[in-house]
Amino acid sequence: MPIISVTTWPSENDEKCHELMEELTETVHRVTGAPRDRITVYIQEVSRNRWSEGGAVGSDPDFARLSRAARPAAV
Repeated sequence: MPIISVTTWPSENDEKCHELMEELTETVHRVTGAPRDRITVYIQEVSRNRWSEGGAVGSDPDFARLSRAARPAAV
């Protein structure tokens, strides 16, 4: 049956993580008809210093700006 994997930065808020898992379960159940007890949801947390976007490491203080900056195309 469905297995949903969410990869994100670590969260201190267990309540929000539980809410996300419940909502994902309900959505998959509604859309696919899969029984709730056959839907698996898990959250993988990756530390910011092991994550990058656009070549910018998540732990960099300027990550938000750097990861969205336009970078020249490689030649």
